[in-house]
Amino acid sequence: MRNPWLLWALVLSGGLATGSPAQTDPAPPVTVQDYHLGPREKLFIRIGQWDPVSQTYTAWPDVSGEYWVGADGLVSIPMAGPVRAAGLTVTELSTAILTQVQTRMGVSGEIDASVEIIAYRPVYVMGEVQTPGAVAYLPGMNVIEAIGLAGGFRRAETAFLQGERSALASLGAHEVLRLDLMRRLATMARLQAELASTDTIPTVAELQDDPAAPALLAREAEIKAARDSEVTAQLAQIAALEKLLAAEIDRLGKQITLRGEQLELAQAGLANTTDLVERGLTTASRRMDLQSLVADQEVRLLELETARLTAEQRLTEAGARRLDILNSRKRDILDALAVAEGEIAALRARMKTEAALYAEAISSGEGFVTTEGMAAPVIELTRKAAGGLIRAEVDRAAALQPGDVIEVRLPLGDVGGGGRAVTQSKVIPSAPNSASVSPAGPSAPPPEGHD
Repeated sequence: MRNPWLLWALVLSGGLATGSPAQTDPAPPVTVQDYHLGPREKLFIRIGQWDPVSQTYTAWPDVSGEYWVGADGLVSIPMAGPVRAAGLTVTELSTAILTQVQTRMGVSGEIDASVEIIAYRPVYVMGEVQTPGAVAYLPGMNVIEAIGLAGGFRRAETAFLQGERSALASLGAHEVLRLDLMRRLATMARLQAELASTDTIPTVAELQDDPAAPALLAREAEIKAARDSEVTAQLAQIAALEKLLAAEIDRLGKQITLRGEQLELAQAGLANTTDLVERGLTTASRRMDLQSLVADQEVRLLELETARLTAEQRLTEAGARRLDILNSRKRDILDALAVAEGEIAALRARMKTEAALYAEAISSGEGFVTTEGMAAPVIELTRKAAGGLIRAEVDRAAALQPGDVIEVRLPLGDVGGGGRAVTQSKVIPSAPNSASVSPAGPSAPPPEGHD
């Protein structure tokens, strides 16, 4: 008789592929660009205003912050009021917030809003697991990781030794840490690309063979494009202002030249009139008119020179503003890189700890003993879709989405002749590395007298 638990151990260790047509992923992994928000999700919303006259960006600290999407699908924002978030992407929600703020407040100028997902809806694990309930969702999470966070499989007829339970917990924790590490590495690659001002994110060796890498890098590429677009827009506005100021300075220079020529003519006319008055050939009122004209030309010339100095000062300030934007961006990138490096180092240390705990747990246990024959666990996934609920059997590698419900069943297998089957599987202890963890090795032979 074939040992069903031996087959399942091989599936968990990557030794077998299920290949069942029913065990397919009902939908692709979550991507931030196309993901539609739902209740019980935590968002970070930032709102600010760009003043094109003063060339300054003013954040609204009383409005920007963390918000929860309520059970009714609404998010309440000061000055905007309730805004429907459920069913919208982050881009659509940003547009909705801007529209509502402008409608309610009548604010003029260039308002900007950005939305970032801090916490997704949890995934719910039910059935034959150690700790059924909600599991925090992370982008790229798959079924086996969620089951690991729920404590692994549980069955009344199966007696897991303490070592195996600890090994499953360490395995799940290690996989979550590994996924977080991959995300941090993708973020660091994006920051390095921003610092080097390159158009594409460089290849990361540790992400090349990871199945979640394309989604992670795509998300970071979206973030980079948004950040680059923001800086490019600010620099374009400054360049346009500099062009206008340069044209204004040139125009004022020409006006100053013409006004100077007019002043010289007026002064020459005043000198001639003064000579004629002294000889009694013209009236003194004519000289007074010319004196007034000279004074008026001098005032206008002074106003033009003052206007040119003001325009030159604004041109210098625009150049300083450009340098400030570039330097501020560089400082932000360097600070984020330092934080990311520290987080990556901490994650690697925690992964080593979980790997050591896994090895210790495996070495202290002798596998599991069951008093009933069992078939391979059946994993069913229920997901909310536009037309209702989708329910399908999936394998351990199926990608999850926020709000998914996983139900684990461990059905009894064919024990043959109604007798009680006693099977045993032993895992060879080995410490997993920082990139992956394999939960099982070759199985021990079954007890004597059994197939």
